Amino acid sequence: MTVNVVLTRPDGRNQALTARSLAAGWRPLSLPALMIRPLLQRGDRVPDPGDYDLVMFVSRNAARLYLDLLADQSAGQAWPRRTLAATVGRSSAQPLYDSLGIPNAQIVHPDLDSESHDSEALWRCLGTRLSTIRKVLIVRGESGRLWFGEQCERVGIKVDRLALYRREPALWNAGQAAELSQALVIPESCVFLLTSSESVDAIHANMCRLGLETAWRKSCFVAIHERIASRLQSVLGGTGNDEPPVVKVCSPSDDSIFLAIGQMASR
Repeated sequence: MTVNVVLTRPDGRNQALTARSLAAGWRPLSLPALMIRPLLQRGDRVPDPGDYDLVMFVSRNAARLYLDLLADQSAGQAWPRRTLAATVGRSSAQPLYDSLGIPNAQIVHPDLDSESHDSEALWRCLGTRLSTIRKVLIVRGESGRLWFGEQCERVGIKVDRLALYRREPALWNAGQAAELSQALVIPESCVFLLTSSESVDAIHANMCRLGLETAWRKSCFVAIHERIASRLQSVLGGTGNDEPPVVKVCSPSDDSIFLAIGQMASR
């Protein structure tokens, strides 16, 4: 039985896992669940990182978009020495490492082997450094969790928030729907990657629109956080599905995701 791996991260984020899936003998389908719509244009100004003790990026897209806009307005100016740059995990920190302008010592995120990669893990990671932080900029999308900012405010840290993008549900076209329908002829052969609660809702909406919801329920799933797995359970439970979904939770790194997909594929 051919294993179908449905990769649902946004455009530009599925290539590496597509290549690894092909090498493993699986059939990858790249079906982004969400579209990333920037809210600012080239030339628009963003807050100066030097005005903050910490700039926290909630995602890889937040980091990428902010650094691109900052490069336009700062003309090669170095990242300020006193400002930390933080993300919830190593994967979302990749644009910070790629920028070359931010010293590695000023990049903060949970380690790859951390139990979780989320705001709570970052808060623990900051540890004693929190006592030196007075002002934080949170770079984010229009929607998402508010926990980190609320926690900062609770301990007296001033918080500014900058929304740089909107996540919109993707509507899969006829060609994508045909590929998916073919894969779901044997739903147990399909492994869906889930990387956010919003993507679960968007995938579910597409499945309902295309009449594939019943087959989708029987698939296997890889989720990069317990909250995402819980959201899937809630969505499927709301459709009257009595059987709990088969879900493997892993960290958001490509290596962890690939390993989890392999475990689901060998069931």
